[in-house]
Amino acid sequence: MIKKILLSTSIITSLLLANETFTSYDQAIKLFKEKNYKDAYEIFHSLSKSDLGNQTLNFYLGRSAYEQGEYDLAISYYERILFVEPNNSRVKVEVAQSNLMLKNYAQAIKDFNTVLVNANTPADVRKSIEARLAYIKRTMQKHFINGALVFDLSYDSNANNSATPGDYSVFTPQLGTVTLSNSAKEESDYTYDAIAIINHVYKYDEEFSLNNNLVIYTQDYDTKKDSNIDVISFSSTPTFYKGANKYSTGIGMDYVRYNDKAYLKSYNLILSNSHIFTQTTLNDITLKISKKLFDQVTDKEKNAYAFNFIDALKYKTENYGLFTLNTSYIKELEIYEQRTDVSKETYELSLENSLALPYKLNLTTTLGSKKVIYTDTDVNFLSRRVDKINTFALGITRPLRKNLIFALKGTATNNISNQAPFDYKKHVIKSSLIYTF
Repeated sequence: MIKKILLSTSIITSLLLANETFTSYDQAIKLFKEKNYKDAYEIFHSLSKSDLGNQTLNFYLGRSAYEQGEYDLAISYYERILFVEPNNSRVKVEVAQSNLMLKNYAQAIKDFNTVLVNANTPADVRKSIEARLAYIKRTMQKHFINGALVFDLSYDSNANNSATPGDYSVFTPQLGTVTLSNSAKEESDYTYDAIAIINHVYKYDEEFSLNNNLVIYTQDYDTKKDSNIDVISFSSTPTFYKGANKYSTGIGMDYVRYNDKAYLKSYNLILSNSHIFTQTTLNDITLKISKKLFDQVTDKEKNAYAFNFIDALKYKTENYGLFTLNTSYIKELEIYEQRTDVSKETYELSLENSLALPYKLNLTTTLGSKKVIYTDTDVNFLSRRVDKINTFALGITRPLRKNLIFALKGTATNNISNQAPFDYKKHVIKSSLIYTF
Protein backbone atom coordinates (compact mmCIF):
# COMPACT_ATOMS: atom_id res chain seq x y z
CA MET A 1 0.00 0.00 0.00
CA ILE A 2 2.80 2.39 0.94
CA LYS A 3 4.62 1.53 -2.31
CA LYS A 4 1.48 2.35 -4.31
CA ILE A 5 1.14 5.72 -2.54
CA LEU A 6 4.81 6.58 -3.15
CA LEU A 7 4.49 5.60 -6.82
CA SER A 8 1.37 7.70 -7.25
CA THR A 9 3.06 10.69 -5.55
CA SER A 10 6.07 10.32 -7.85
CA ILE A 11 3.87 10.26 -10.96
CA ILE A 12 1.91 13.32 -9.82
CA THR A 13 5.12 15.22 -9.03
CA SER A 14 6.58 14.40 -12.47
CA LEU A 15 3.41 15.54 -14.17
CA LEU A 16 3.42 18.79 -12.21
CA LEU A 17 7.08 19.43 -13.06
CA ALA A 18 6.46 18.65 -16.70
CA ASN A 19 3.47 20.99 -16.74
CA GLU A 20 5.55 23.74 -15.04
CA THR A 21 8.36 23.26 -17.57
CA PHE A 22 5.87 23.46 -20.43
CA THR A 23 4.34 26.61 -18.97
CA SER A 24 7.77 28.24 -18.45
CA TYR A 25 8.83 27.43 -22.02
CA ASP A 26 5.65 28.99 -23.42
CA GLN A 27 6.25 32.06 -21.27
CA ALA A 28 9.84 32.34 -22.53
CA ILE A 29 8.70 32.06 -26.15
CA LYS A 30 6.09 34.75 -25.53
CA LEU A 31 8.71 37.06 -23.99
CA PHE A 32 11.08 36.39 -26.90
CA LYS A 33 8.41 37.29 -29.45
CA GLU A 34 7.71 40.46 -27.46
CA LYS A 35 11.45 41.29 -27.77
CA ASN A 36 11.92 41.02 -24.01
CA TYR A 37 15.14 39.12 -24.60
CA LYS A 38 16.61 39.56 -21.12
CA ASP A 39 13.74 37.88 -19.27
CA ALA A 40 13.34 35.27 -22.02
CA TYR A 41 17.02 34.38 -21.69
CA GLU A 42 16.70 33.89 -17.93
CA ILE A 43 13.87 31.38 -18.33
CA PHE A 44 15.56 29.53 -21.23
CA HIS A 45 18.76 29.33 -19.17
CA SER A 46 16.89 27.96 -16.15
CA LEU A 47 15.21 25.31 -18.32
CA SER A 48 18.50 24.30 -19.98
CA LYS A 49 20.16 23.40 -16.67
CA SER A 50 18.21 20.15 -16.59
CA ASP A 51 18.31 19.62 -20.37
CA LEU A 52 21.71 20.66 -21.78
CA GLY A 53 21.21 18.65 -24.94
CA ASN A 54 17.97 20.40 -25.94
CA GLN A 55 18.99 22.09 -29.22
CA THR A 56 15.85 24.22 -29.36
CA LEU A 57 16.72 25.76 -25.99
CA ASN A 58 20.32 26.28 -27.13
CA PHE A 59 19.10 28.05 -30.26
CA TYR A 60 16.83 30.41 -28.33
CA LEU A 61 19.59 31.02 -25.78
CA GLY A 62 21.88 32.00 -28.65
CA ARG A 63 19.29 34.29 -30.24
CA SER A 64 18.44 35.93 -26.90
CA ALA A 65 22.15 36.50 -26.17
CA TYR A 66 22.66 37.93 -29.69
CA GLU A 67 19.78 40.39 -29.33
CA GLN A 68 21.36 41.65 -26.10
CA GLY A 69 24.70 42.24 -27.81
CA GLU A 70 26.37 39.21 -26.18
CA TYR A 71 27.77 37.87 -29.46
CA ASP A 72 30.51 35.65 -27.99
CA LEU A 73 27.98 34.02 -25.69
CA ALA A 74 25.60 33.51 -28.60
CA ILE A 75 28.32 31.71 -30.57
CA SER A 76 28.98 29.37 -27.63
CA TYR A 77 25.34 28.22 -27.67
CA TYR A 78 25.32 27.80 -31.46
CA GLU A 79 28.49 25.69 -31.25
CA ARG A 80 26.65 23.28 -28.92
CA ILE A 81 24.14 22.71 -31.70
CA LEU A 82 26.77 22.35 -34.44
CA PHE A 83 28.61 19.75 -32.35
CA VAL A 84 25.55 17.53 -32.71
CA GLU A 85 24.24 18.88 -36.05
CA PRO A 86 27.33 19.99 -38.06
CA ASN A 87 25.28 20.60 -41.24
CA ASN A 88 22.67 22.89 -39.67
CA SER A 89 22.81 25.80 -42.15
CA ARG A 90 20.50 28.06 -40.14
CA VAL A 91 22.82 27.88 -37.14
CA LYS A 92 25.88 28.44 -39.35
CA VAL A 93 24.30 31.67 -40.60
CA GLU A 94 23.69 32.76 -36.99
CA VAL A 95 27.36 32.07 -36.14
CA ALA A 96 28.49 34.05 -39.20
CA GLN A 97 26.21 36.96 -38.29
CA SER A 98 27.54 36.99 -34.72
CA ASN A 99 31.12 37.11 -36.02
CA LEU A 100 30.08 39.96 -38.30
CA MET A 101 28.79 41.91 -35.31
CA LEU A 102 32.07 41.18 -33.48
CA LYS A 103 33.90 42.57 -36.55
CA ASN A 104 35.64 39.23 -37.02
CA TYR A 105 35.24 39.80 -40.74
CA ALA A 106 37.59 37.07 -41.99
CA GLN A 107 35.80 34.42 -39.92
CA ALA A 108 32.39 35.80 -40.89
CA ILE A 109 33.29 35.52 -44.59
CA LYS A 110 34.42 31.93 -44.07
CA ASP A 111 31.23 31.05 -42.16
CA PHE A 112 28.92 32.64 -44.73
CA ASN A 113 30.70 30.91 -47.61
CA THR A 114 30.21 27.49 -46.02
CA VAL A 115 26.47 28.07 -46.33
CA LEU A 116 26.68 29.47 -49.87
CA VAL A 117 28.43 26.37 -51.23
CA ASN A 118 25.53 24.24 -50.02
CA ALA A 119 23.34 23.58 -53.06
CA ASN A 120 20.28 23.25 -50.81
CA THR A 121 20.53 26.78 -49.44
CA PRO A 122 17.27 28.65 -50.32
CA ALA A 123 17.46 31.54 -52.79
CA ASP A 124 16.32 34.16 -50.26
CA VAL A 125 18.98 33.04 -47.79
CA ARG A 126 21.63 33.25 -50.53
CA LYS A 127 20.53 36.77 -51.38
CA SER A 128 20.73 37.81 -47.72
CA ILE A 129 24.21 36.28 -47.34
CA GLU A 130 25.46 37.96 -50.51
CA ALA A 131 24.25 41.32 -49.18
CA ARG A 132 26.15 40.74 -45.93
CA LEU A 133 29.31 39.72 -47.80
CA ALA A 134 29.05 42.90 -49.90
CA TYR A 135 28.72 44.92 -46.69
CA ILE A 136 31.84 43.26 -45.25
CA LYS A 137 33.74 44.02 -48.44
CA ARG A 138 32.77 47.69 -48.24
CA THR A 139 33.64 47.81 -44.55
CA MET A 140 37.06 46.23 -45.06
CA GLN A 141 37.78 48.48 -48.04
CA LYS A 142 40.35 51.19 -47.27
CA HIS A 143 40.01 53.59 -50.21
CA PHE A 144 36.76 55.12 -51.46
CA ILE A 145 36.33 57.53 -54.37
CA ASN A 146 33.10 59.24 -55.33
CA GLY A 147 32.07 62.51 -56.86
CA ALA A 148 29.84 64.37 -59.26
CA LEU A 149 29.85 66.31 -62.52
CA VAL A 150 27.43 69.22 -62.67
CA PHE A 151 26.44 71.26 -65.71
CA ASP A 152 24.31 74.39 -65.21
CA LEU A 153 22.54 76.82 -67.48
CA SER A 154 21.30 79.93 -65.64
CA TYR A 155 19.41 83.10 -66.42
CA ASP A 156 20.26 86.14 -64.28
CA SER A 157 17.85 89.09 -64.54
CA ASN A 158 20.38 91.54 -63.08
CA ALA A 159 23.83 90.12 -63.77
CA ASN A 160 25.70 93.27 -62.70
CA ASN A 161 23.58 93.82 -59.54
CA SER A 162 22.58 97.27 -60.75
CA ALA A 163 20.78 99.49 -58.29
CA THR A 164 17.31 100.82 -58.94
CA PRO A 165 17.60 104.00 -61.07
CA GLY A 166 17.32 107.22 -59.07
CA ASP A 167 19.21 110.01 -57.29
CA TYR A 168 21.41 109.68 -54.22
CA SER A 169 23.75 111.96 -52.28
CA VAL A 170 27.45 111.54 -51.51
CA PHE A 171 29.96 113.69 -49.63
CA THR A 172 33.27 114.87 -51.07
CA PRO A 173 35.79 116.99 -49.11
CA GLN A 174 36.14 119.44 -52.00
CA LEU A 175 32.49 119.92 -52.96
CA GLY A 176 30.59 118.85 -49.85
CA THR A 177 27.32 116.99 -50.44
CA VAL A 178 26.74 116.18 -54.10
CA THR A 179 23.65 114.62 -55.67
CA LEU A 180 24.37 111.91 -58.22
CA SER A 181 22.02 110.16 -60.56
CA ASN A 182 22.05 106.40 -61.12
CA SER A 183 20.87 105.70 -64.63
CA ALA A 184 22.41 102.24 -65.00
CA LYS A 185 20.01 99.70 -66.34
CA GLU A 186 19.63 96.15 -65.19
CA GLU A 187 21.37 93.83 -67.61
CA SER A 188 20.29 90.23 -67.85
CA ASP A 189 22.65 87.50 -68.94
CA TYR A 190 23.06 83.75 -69.21
CA THR A 191 25.77 81.80 -67.45
CA TYR A 192 27.17 78.37 -68.14
CA ASP A 193 28.66 76.51 -65.21
CA ALA A 194 30.63 73.30 -65.06
CA ILE A 195 31.60 71.72 -61.75
CA ALA A 196 33.68 68.64 -61.01
CA ILE A 197 33.69 67.26 -57.47
CA ILE A 198 36.00 64.43 -56.42
CA ASN A 199 36.04 62.96 -52.91
CA HIS A 200 38.64 60.48 -51.72
CA VAL A 201 38.37 58.77 -48.34
CA TYR A 202 41.08 56.67 -46.77
CA LYS A 203 39.52 54.64 -43.98
CA TYR A 204 42.21 53.71 -41.47
CA ASP A 205 39.80 51.99 -39.11
CA GLU A 206 36.29 52.36 -37.69
CA GLU A 207 37.32 55.45 -35.72
CA PHE A 208 39.55 57.38 -38.13
CA SER A 209 39.55 58.38 -41.78
CA LEU A 210 41.29 60.94 -43.98
CA ASN A 211 38.92 62.80 -46.30
CA ASN A 212 40.28 64.67 -49.34
CA ASN A 213 38.05 66.88 -51.47
CA LEU A 214 38.75 68.57 -54.80
CA VAL A 215 36.33 70.97 -56.52
CA ILE A 216 36.91 72.52 -59.94
CA TYR A 217 34.41 75.18 -60.96
CA THR A 218 34.10 77.41 -64.00
CA GLN A 219 31.43 80.00 -64.81
CA ASP A 220 31.18 81.68 -68.20
CA TYR A 221 28.85 84.57 -68.98
CA ASP A 222 27.19 84.81 -72.35
CA THR A 223 27.96 88.54 -72.80
CA LYS A 224 29.71 89.77 -69.61
CA LYS A 225 32.94 87.95 -70.43
CA ASP A 226 34.94 90.15 -68.06
CA SER A 227 33.08 88.51 -65.15
CA ASN A 228 34.03 84.91 -65.92
CA ILE A 229 35.25 82.96 -62.88
CA ASP A 230 37.37 79.83 -62.45
CA VAL A 231 37.89 78.21 -59.03
CA ILE A 232 39.98 75.32 -57.77
CA SER A 233 39.35 74.29 -54.17
CA PHE A 234 41.12 71.54 -52.23
CA SER A 235 40.80 70.38 -48.63
CA SER A 236 42.26 67.54 -46.59
CA THR A 237 40.42 66.62 -43.41
CA PRO A 238 41.38 64.02 -40.80
CA THR A 239 38.12 62.77 -39.27
CA PHE A 240 37.53 60.97 -35.99
CA TYR A 241 34.40 58.99 -35.13
CA LYS A 242 33.28 58.40 -31.56
CA GLY A 243 29.78 57.26 -30.70
CA ALA A 244 27.25 59.74 -32.05
CA ASN A 245 29.97 62.30 -32.87
CA LYS A 246 32.20 62.98 -35.84
CA TYR A 247 35.12 65.37 -35.32
CA SER A 248 37.09 66.90 -38.21
CA THR A 249 40.13 69.15 -38.38
CA GLY A 250 41.19 70.11 -41.88
CA ILE A 251 43.19 72.48 -44.01
CA GLY A 252 42.29 73.79 -47.44
CA MET A 253 43.12 76.22 -50.20
CA ASP A 254 40.99 78.06 -52.74
CA TYR A 255 42.43 79.51 -55.95
CA VAL A 256 40.28 81.94 -57.93
CA ARG A 257 40.76 83.40 -61.41
CA TYR A 258 38.57 86.34 -62.44
CA ASN A 259 38.40 87.74 -65.95
CA ASP A 260 41.14 85.28 -66.98
CA LYS A 261 43.56 86.69 -64.40
CA ALA A 262 44.84 85.36 -61.08
CA TYR A 263 42.53 86.99 -58.54
CA LEU A 264 42.52 85.41 -55.07
CA LYS A 265 44.13 82.74 -52.93
CA SER A 266 42.45 81.70 -49.69
CA TYR A 267 44.08 79.48 -47.06
CA ASN A 268 41.66 77.77 -44.69
CA LEU A 269 41.62 75.98 -41.35
CA ILE A 270 38.41 74.03 -40.83
CA LEU A 271 37.13 72.59 -37.53
CA SER A 272 33.82 70.75 -37.41
CA ASN A 273 31.64 68.48 -35.34
CA SER A 274 28.64 66.42 -36.39
CA HIS A 275 26.40 65.02 -33.67
CA ILE A 276 23.48 62.60 -34.09
CA PHE A 277 20.87 63.32 -31.42
CA THR A 278 18.30 60.80 -32.64
CA GLN A 279 17.52 58.89 -35.81
CA THR A 280 15.72 62.00 -37.07
CA THR A 281 17.87 64.83 -35.69
CA LEU A 282 21.42 65.79 -36.70
CA ASN A 283 23.49 68.89 -35.97
CA ASP A 284 26.62 70.08 -37.82
CA ILE A 285 28.88 72.82 -36.46
CA THR A 286 31.76 74.26 -38.50
CA LEU A 287 34.38 76.89 -37.73
CA LYS A 288 36.39 78.08 -40.71
CA ILE A 289 39.32 80.48 -40.36
CA SER A 290 40.67 81.92 -43.60
CA LYS A 291 43.37 84.24 -44.85
CA LYS A 292 42.38 85.89 -48.13
CA LEU A 293 45.22 87.21 -50.30
CA PHE A 294 44.46 89.01 -53.56
CA ASP A 295 46.85 88.65 -56.48
CA GLN A 296 46.45 91.91 -58.39
CA VAL A 297 48.29 94.97 -57.09
CA THR A 298 45.10 97.05 -57.31
CA ASP A 299 43.32 94.56 -55.04
CA LYS A 300 46.00 94.06 -52.35
CA GLU A 301 44.15 96.41 -50.01
CA LYS A 302 41.31 93.86 -49.89
CA ASN A 303 43.48 91.26 -48.12
CA ALA A 304 41.67 90.06 -45.02
CA TYR A 305 41.21 87.44 -42.33
CA ALA A 306 37.80 85.76 -42.22
CA PHE A 307 36.19 83.84 -39.35
CA ASN A 308 33.13 81.83 -40.32
CA PHE A 309 30.92 79.97 -37.83
CA ILE A 310 28.16 77.79 -39.31
CA ASP A 311 25.52 75.66 -37.61
CA ALA A 312 23.12 73.36 -39.48
CA LEU A 313 20.34 71.62 -37.56
CA LYS A 314 18.54 68.91 -39.55
CA TYR A 315 15.27 67.30 -38.57
CA LYS A 316 13.53 64.62 -40.63
CA THR A 317 9.77 64.30 -40.28
CA GLU A 318 7.60 61.40 -41.33
CA ASN A 319 5.20 63.33 -43.57
CA TYR A 320 6.74 66.76 -44.22
CA GLY A 321 10.25 65.93 -45.37
CA LEU A 322 13.61 67.14 -44.12
CA PHE A 323 13.94 70.54 -42.45
CA THR A 324 17.32 72.27 -42.18
CA LEU A 325 17.87 75.38 -40.08
CA ASN A 326 21.11 77.12 -41.07
CA THR A 327 22.67 79.90 -39.02
CA SER A 328 26.03 81.53 -39.65
CA TYR A 329 28.21 84.36 -38.47
CA ILE A 330 31.12 85.72 -40.51
CA LYS A 331 33.61 88.34 -39.42
CA GLU A 332 36.12 89.74 -41.89
CA LEU A 333 39.04 91.90 -40.78
CA GLU A 334 41.12 93.80 -43.32
CA ILE A 335 44.87 93.40 -42.97
CA TYR A 336 46.02 96.84 -44.18
CA GLU A 337 43.14 99.00 -42.87
CA GLN A 338 43.06 101.23 -45.95
CA ARG A 339 39.54 100.56 -47.24
CA THR A 340 36.04 100.95 -45.81
CA ASP A 341 34.44 98.06 -47.73
CA VAL A 342 36.44 95.10 -46.39
CA SER A 343 35.95 94.72 -42.64
CA LYS A 344 32.41 93.57 -41.93
CA GLU A 345 30.16 91.23 -39.99
CA THR A 346 27.58 88.98 -41.59
CA TYR A 347 24.63 87.32 -39.87
CA GLU A 348 22.65 84.78 -41.86
CA LEU A 349 19.60 82.64 -41.16
CA SER A 350 17.82 80.27 -43.53
CA LEU A 351 15.22 77.54 -43.33
CA GLU A 352 15.10 74.81 -45.97
CA ASN A 353 12.60 72.04 -46.54
CA SER A 354 13.20 69.06 -48.81
CA LEU A 355 10.03 67.11 -49.55
CA ALA A 356 9.64 63.91 -51.56
CA LEU A 357 6.78 64.03 -54.06
CA PRO A 358 5.16 61.43 -56.32
CA TYR A 359 6.87 60.40 -59.57
CA LYS A 360 10.31 60.53 -57.91
CA LEU A 361 10.19 64.31 -57.65
CA ASN A 362 11.77 66.20 -54.77
CA LEU A 363 10.74 69.75 -53.89
CA THR A 364 13.12 72.09 -52.06
CA THR A 365 11.93 75.37 -50.55
CA THR A 366 14.31 77.88 -48.96
CA LEU A 367 13.73 81.11 -47.09
CA GLY A 368 16.82 83.11 -46.21
CA SER A 369 17.80 86.40 -44.63
CA LYS A 370 21.26 87.93 -44.36
CA LYS A 371 22.48 91.12 -42.74
CA VAL A 372 25.91 92.58 -43.59
CA ILE A 373 27.25 95.36 -41.37
CA TYR A 374 30.43 97.11 -42.49
CA THR A 375 32.80 98.17 -39.74
CA ASP A 376 34.11 101.45 -41.18
CA THR A 377 32.28 104.65 -42.08
CA ASP A 378 32.20 105.30 -45.81
CA VAL A 379 33.78 108.68 -46.56
CA ASN A 380 31.29 109.40 -49.36
CA PHE A 381 28.08 108.49 -47.56
CA LEU A 382 29.28 109.42 -44.05
CA SER A 383 27.70 106.23 -42.73
CA ARG A 384 28.45 102.59 -42.18
CA ARG A 385 27.02 100.48 -44.95
CA VAL A 386 24.36 97.98 -43.92
CA ASP A 387 22.88 95.50 -46.38
CA LYS A 388 19.84 93.31 -45.74
CA ILE A 389 19.50 90.50 -48.27
CA ASN A 390 16.29 88.46 -48.37
CA THR A 391 16.03 85.41 -50.61
CA PHE A 392 13.36 82.91 -51.57
CA ALA A 393 14.20 79.83 -53.58
CA LEU A 394 12.13 77.02 -55.01
CA GLY A 395 13.71 73.98 -56.62
CA ILE A 396 12.72 70.60 -57.94
CA THR A 397 14.83 67.55 -58.75
CA ARG A 398 14.15 64.25 -60.43
CA PRO A 399 16.43 61.31 -61.18
CA LEU A 400 16.53 60.49 -64.89
CA ARG A 401 18.67 57.41 -64.49
CA LYS A 402 20.51 55.69 -61.69
CA ASN A 403 23.36 58.23 -61.63
CA LEU A 404 21.80 61.15 -63.52
CA ILE A 405 19.64 63.86 -61.90
CA PHE A 406 17.85 66.85 -63.41
CA ALA A 407 17.33 69.94 -61.26
CA LEU A 408 15.50 73.22 -61.79
CA LYS A 409 15.70 76.09 -59.30
CA GLY A 410 14.47 79.65 -59.12
CA THR A 411 15.81 82.22 -56.66
CA ALA A 412 14.52 85.73 -55.96
CA THR A 413 16.85 88.17 -54.18
CA ASN A 414 16.10 91.56 -52.68
CA ASN A 415 19.13 93.49 -51.38
CA ILE A 416 18.11 96.46 -49.25
CA SER A 417 21.00 98.82 -48.48
CA ASN A 418 21.25 102.13 -46.67
CA GLN A 419 23.61 103.23 -49.48
CA ALA A 420 21.63 103.56 -52.69
CA PRO A 421 24.18 102.21 -55.22
CA PHE A 422 24.06 98.82 -53.49
CA ASP A 423 20.28 98.51 -53.43
CA TYR A 424 19.10 95.97 -56.02
CA LYS A 425 16.71 93.15 -56.90
CA LYS A 426 17.20 90.14 -59.10
CA HIS A 427 15.99 86.67 -59.89
CA VAL A 428 17.95 83.70 -61.15
CA ILE A 429 16.63 80.57 -62.85
CA LYS A 430 19.02 77.64 -63.00
CA SER A 431 18.70 74.26 -64.70
CA SER A 432 21.20 71.51 -63.89
CA LEU A 433 22.26 68.06 -64.93
CA ILE A 434 24.07 66.17 -62.18
CA TYR A 435 25.98 62.97 -62.80
CA THR A 436 27.18 61.11 -59.72
CA PHE A 437 29.80 58.38 -59.50
